[in-house]
Amino acid sequence: MRDPRYRFSDDVRATTRAIALRMVHAGTVAESPEGLEAWIARTDDVRERLTQGGYGSAFDAGDLFPLFRGFVAKATAAPPARASTGRAKWLWIGLVVIIVAAIVVAAVVAS
Repeated sequence: MRDPRYRFSDDVRATTRAIALRMVHAGTVAESPEGLEAWIARTDDVRERLTQGGYGSAFDAGDLFPLFRGFVAKATAAPPARASTGRAKWLWIGLVVIIVAAIVVAAVVAS
C-alpha cells in the first residue's frame, strides 16, 4: 500500500513502540499483521494516534508489522551481561596500593 521507501513519522514509531511494549507486558504479542490489526481496532487511543499518522490511508497493519516486530525484539531482548567490574576494580586498587607502598619505602630508604 505504501511506497518502498516510506518513512513512518516519529509519532507513528512511538505509538508502535508503545503497542509492542503493551503487548509484551500483557504477554499477548501479535504474531501476524492480522493480529496486530485486530489489536489496533480494539484500542481506541492507539487507533486514533495511528490514524492521524496515516494508518488506513498511507499504510496498513501489514506495512506496520515489520516495525512492530523490531520493537518487540528490542523489548524482549535480554539485557547485555555486565562485565565483571568488581574484580578488575580491586586489581587496580591493589596495584595503586603497591605503587604507593613502593614509593613510601623508597622515600624511607633514601632518607
